[in-house]
Amino acid sequence: MKKGFTLIELLVVIAIIGILASVVLIGFPNATKKAKDSRVISAIGQARTVMTYIGANDGTYAAFSDTHVDMVTLWAEITNNDAGVQGIKGGTEEQGACIYAQLNAKATYWYCADTTGVAGFTSIDPSSACGTGFACPTLE
Repeated sequence: MKKGFTLIELLVVIAIIGILASVVLIGFPNATKKAKDSRVISAIGQARTVMTYIGANDGTYAAFSDTHVDMVTLWAEITNNDAGVQGIKGGTEEQGACIYAQLNAKATYWYCADTTGVAGFTSIDPSSACGTGFACPTLE
């Protein structure tokens, strides 16, 4: 008696492995986008802390920009992982400040944070609201 696998058994196993691999690979790009979004959200959360720090120390948010010493690394994290649309704006103490970035998993969504304590997701492009009112648009 010879022991071993037949050619049919080996082909069935290879086919099953191929099917499982294709299922995993189909879900992989979406997982990558979600991971990038998580990094953007985390960086904006940290930037919000910097925003508060600048306002408390300077009495104004005018220095809150992508070139501020505490923002350079965070801004690089945001621009390297967002979907290509982002913004940061600082004004006077009364005006406040705002930061936002477009997300990858849902290209029509942005994550936005401002000095009024608002932070979250929005389907409204924050570029005009942050540019004039220094506040995030209505969040969802």
